[in-house]
Amino acid sequence: MSNPATIEKDMQMTDGNYTFSFDALVRGELGLTASGGAYFAEAASYCLHVQSHPNPVRLSLSGDLSGTATLEWANITEAHRRTHADLQDAAEFGACAIGIIIAVKLTGLSGVERSVKGTGIDFWLVQDSDEHGIFQRSARLEASGILKGGENTIRARVNQKLAQTKPSDIRPHFSPPFSG
Repeated sequence: MSNPATIEKDMQMTDGNYTFSFDALVRGELGLTASGGAYFAEAASYCLHVQSHPNPVRLSLSGDLSGTATLEWANITEAHRRTHADLQDAAEFGACAIGIIIAVKLTGLSGVERSVKGTGIDFWLVQDSDEHGIFQRSARLEASGILKGGENTIRARVNQKLAQTKPSDIRPHFSPPFSG
């Protein structure tokens, strides 16, 4: 599924600040296919572009872990606009990309597996090895994309998702850029 050395290169921590990129996701190293990971990463990059965020963008992390991070994202072309013109879908898929790369790094797990409908979550965080047996699915991830919203909108969505998932690990959004 993943090469830990490669993932570490893509998601480094210096002086208490994390640096994230979509590279491992795009290469298919986090449990999803390369094309699936690339689609999510493109959606996130497009949403960041639409909201005029700089590249790289600074993130604030809150929750069980607080701190700052930098996220490097891809340049956008006209083909990206055509592909991700539905901004609601782009925000949801983009939130998946950001949630995946942050969750994999911060949990130390090796990747994700798409969850089935009815579980209240989008992904299971998993380990490559089968040593955990029935506990292979080590953590849950519910991603919720908010393209544009203030603190009240974000908090309301976080509360809604917490009730839905009981609990999940990371809930990304796009404005302002932080995971909380």
